[in-house]
Amino acid sequence: MTLSLVIAALCVVSAGRWPDKLLRTGLFFLTAMPNYWVGLLLLWLLAVKWQWLPVGGIDAPGAVILPALTLALGYLGTYVRLLRANMLAHLHQPYVDYACARGLSSGHILWRYVLVNALYSPLVALGMSIPKLFAGTLIIENIFSWPVLGRLCVSAIFQRDYPIIQAYVLLMALLFVAGNFLIDILLMWLDPRLRRGVAL
Repeated sequence: MTLSLVIAALCVVSAGRWPDKLLRTGLFFLTAMPNYWVGLLLLWLLAVKWQWLPVGGIDAPGAVILPALTLALGYLGTYVRLLRANMLAHLHQPYVDYACARGLSSGHILWRYVLVNALYSPLVALGMSIPKLFAGTLIIENIFSWPVLGRLCVSAIFQRDYPIIQAYVLLMALLFVAGNFLIDILLMWLDPRLRRGVAL
């Protein structure tokens, strides 16, 4: 999410010019690739070819970097697209003209006002993505040989262990509910209009 804020800000600052188009094209191809394919490419490049990181396992130093990077890159394009669209829409709002009339710098306006008001949709997407990250690790854990929840579910499917499968599905449902509930609380804390019941 932090990286998407920086990339979205760069896209907004250079909107319509070649840096914006280059970043959006790269993110489009990155979003189009499945997580398992990104994981295999990173595994081949960073672990096998350059030998910077361990191939798999959970005990080696830096073992968490490749799985975390694989999962994060899949959502980067979605967050950047939402942030960029919202920030460009908010740049034409009257409060931005008022801030410019007060003599505030464009960077201060972008980070202090526009970005804060543009976080609504990306935070909602984040609330939906957190449970998906737990569910999506089922494949990634098998690629990187992590003996945790995803591999347990795969083993339960092959062994027809129905209680484990049901517990996994129930856990995913609870994570979706909890993620959306926490994001709703966060949005109400960030936006006083929601606490007053004012429609956005």
